[in-house]
Amino acid sequence: MLLDRSALDGEALPLEAAVFERMVKAHEDLITGRSGGARLIARFIIAQNFRCDRRNLADCDMTGSVLEGTTFVGTNLQRAALYCADLTRCDFRGARLDRADLRGSTFVGAKMEGSILDEADMRPATLCAADDVLGLRWRAGAGFGGGGLSPGNPDMVEAFAVNFSNCSMRGVRLRNANLKNAIFTDANLDGADLYGARLDGATFRGAILTNIDLDDLRIPAAALEGCVTDPTPEAARRSDMIRQELSLAEEWVRTNGRHGRPANLDEFDLRVAPTAFQKRELVGFSARRCMAIGVDFSETRFPGANFDGADLRGAVFRDADLRGASFRGANLMHANFLGANLGALPLRDGRKRGVQFDGAKLDGTGMRLELI
Repeated sequence: MLLDRSALDGEALPLEAAVFERMVKAHEDLITGRSGGARLIARFIIAQNFRCDRRNLADCDMTGSVLEGTTFVGTNLQRAALYCADLTRCDFRGARLDRADLRGSTFVGAKMEGSILDEADMRPATLCAADDVLGLRWRAGAGFGGGGLSPGNPDMVEAFAVNFSNCSMRGVRLRNANLKNAIFTDANLDGADLYGARLDGATFRGAILTNIDLDDLRIPAAALEGCVTDPTPEAARRSDMIRQELSLAEEWVRTNGRHGRPANLDEFDLRVAPTAFQKRELVGFSARRCMAIGVDFSETRFPGANFDGADLRGAVFRDADLRGASFRGANLMHANFLGANLGALPLRDGRKRGVQFDGAKLDGTGMRLELI
């Protein structure tokens, strides 16, 4: 991308923390409709080692800026323009970067655990500026994770094991990115574009690699051990059996136990019927150690359900009745519990059974055990 000198206003502009805070506050005022609001458009600034945690910066523009060491823990950066920004050592843990423009940005040493990067664009890019005396000057863009601000040495600095553990990165665009030694442990890469990406030494333990042509990854099969891939043909053939179990379970509820039976789908791959579980009556439901990544359980009644050991990453439990349910040891990273009833379930003997999350992974759910 070529910009003229007037657009850059000379050299990158260092900002004081107080000035940056006023810009952030004005942006939040704009989003909430308060008077005095203004969109944060701060291109080619220097804002190093600031704190910007748990703020709302959706749709901001910090193209080409140096944000090294600044923390954005839990901050909303949806659709943010961070094209060719220097994000070295930034802390994005738990941040939202959905659909952000991160092309050519530098992530050396950044903390990304638990962040959401769904449909973010992280392809390599180059940004240069016109200078009347010096000609073209490189501003950023040695490629993803490259670090140095030179177009000629994209391989001199590696990705420095950028850690995307637990990140939700569905549909992220990483085409031709330099991801050498990157860590994708337990990351959700469903539908990601990894064509031509450099993945030497990358770690994918427990990562979700569905809707991806694995042949394009060009990495040893051993590196994919423990990863979640597309359902097998055998699992797909059991989709009718799953629906039959659900129908019998609802009949059991309707007839007060005279007909049908509670659904038992222990160790099933429920992804082959991703929308079959909405608005159901599934009292006594059991799906221990099931595979249910991304499955939609919205508005279903699950009192006393057993999801122990299940993989429920990205599952949707909006407005579901989960009183007394058990999620011991379950992987619930980035699951959606908005509006779900997580209260105690009254038992016939007068006691109450609370929801169990012992040993469960709750990163990205927004829930804290002490508040449940």
